[in-house]
Amino acid sequence: MIPTPVSSNTYPMASHSMTGFPPLQPNFNAVPQFNPNSAFLPPSSSQEHSLHQGGTDPNSPELFQQNMQLVQQSVLQLQEAAKRALDGIQNAYRIGHTPTQTEADLATLNQTLQMVCEQMRQTGVGGLPLLPVTDPNEPPAMPTEEQLMAQTTRAVQVPYEQLKRGQDSAQAVVANLVAGIDRSSSHR
Repeated sequence: MIPTPVSSNTYPMASHSMTGFPPLQPNFNAVPQFNPNSAFLPPSSSQEHSLHQGGTDPNSPELFQQNMQLVQQSVLQLQEAAKRALDGIQNAYRIGHTPTQTEADLATLNQTLQMVCEQMRQTGVGGLPLLPVTDPNEPPAMPTEEQLMAQTTRAVQVPYEQLKRGQDSAQAVVANLVAGIDRSSSHR
């Protein structure tokens, strides 16, 4: 059903202003006309407003591989920054090493770590396990599915056991409290 315009005769007060403002113009259209062909886009070209800006699908495997390579390079930079900072800490009292250089190395390490974390978060690569890279010129060895399952099981098992021990001790405390209340109420 298409709404029909309401004339000012329908509402007797429409021609008179109650707040002191002049009445609406008779040809005023308060609701813009709906164009079903616009597909909810502004009147500019629909190509400018495509889902994937720049023509690249953000979920494409090619883009994900590029992101993985960028993150791997960033992780290598992080390792180098960590080695410099560790060297500065270990050799703090040797000649040629200054505390200001070590402090700068630690600041660089912190900055690089934050950059890598943010890069991994934004690209989605952070959801994947990091594979150790021994030689930057060779691709890392891909673990088998069984190795990944074992790694994941180990990573989940430790927090699970800690949580389970906490629950068991809480249950024991509650059981002792309930038993103490039962004993004290039976002696009265």
